[in-house]
Amino acid sequence: QHEHPDFYGIALLAPSLGVNPGAIPPSPVVTALKALSFFLPSHGVLTPIEHPTYACPPNSRRNFSGRWPLSTSSMLLDLTSNRVPNDVVSGNVQQTMEGLPSLFVLMGDKDEIVPLQSVLDWFDAVPLSSDNGEKMLTVLKGAGHGFFHERLKENKKKKTAFDHLFEYLNRCAKKDFE
Repeated sequence: QHEHPDFYGIALLAPSLGVNPGAIPPSPVVTALKALSFFLPSHGVLTPIEHPTYACPPNSRRNFSGRWPLSTSSMLLDLTSNRVPNDVVSGNVQQTMEGLPSLFVLMGDKDEIVPLQSVLDWFDAVPLSSDNGEKMLTVLKGAGHGFFHERLKENKKKKTAFDHLFEYLNRCAKKDFE
């Protein structure tokens, strides 16, 4: 139970509660990745490339760009393809979230990594601490896994991921004044 008086809930952004099987490399590549990550953990071989525009602002050195280190790739592959899905199936993720005062999940309907259905199934199974708690799932049309970094220019009047997140945070903050 989450009983801290200043705790209003959790906002999850594109939670990795499953993985698209097409996003997992073939078995020989996974085996090579695990072996190489043991011997060369900081090298980037056979690993994804982080797009340089991810760093914000462009002259920042806070964010990584270039090939991921092997150890990072191996750890993320294990988490997303084994550990988290196993925790979802066993109910551990739902049990950890049990008793939340509120839950907000933001997800893209074109997520190429996390299947939307895995998030929908999990979301329905999470119980809140009371009937007056807020449980909200917002699916962004046309958005992929990296929707916070994508530049969706199709409609300026359309709410962005930030708009949805800040609306949720504002509702939580207003509870202090009720």
